[in-house]
Amino acid sequence: MILDVSGELATVGTAAASALAVAMAGDGWHGFRDWLGRWFGRGGDLATDRQLDRLDRDREALLAVLENERDDRAGDLAAAWAVRLQDAVDEDPEAGRELLAYVKQWRDENPQAVPRVGVVSQQAQTSGRSRVTQVGRDQITVRPERRS
Repeated sequence: MILDVSGELATVGTAAASALAVAMAGDGWHGFRDWLGRWFGRGGDLATDRQLDRLDRDREALLAVLENERDDRAGDLAAAWAVRLQDAVDEDPEAGRELLAYVKQWRDENPQAVPRVGVVSQQAQTSGRSRVTQVGRDQITVRPERRS
């Protein structure tokens, strides 16, 4: 049964995934990984092993990309983990409260890491027959009437 979760628990998956992506690339990785392993342990050893394997693969993939591509890859990983973590939180709000408390503690202990992963919001308006195309972080506005 999925419970309706409100307040801070409604977005704990996103907050935790952002912190996770930052931790993957930094010195605090092993502590974060170990804590998540225990947290995932609620689902039994098989669930724990499966999630830890996935975390390790994702971290390896993150560290394998070039430095200038790392932020984009971290954002992709954060988005994927946000869904996984939020699904777990929606199923077990008590686990969500524990995850939220850990993320807050981790952020307090790692203040330099907090601003590295965030949300980007873009807005665009067009008129007439113009259109906006977004690819990754870039927006391109095409105005047919101004073509040469």
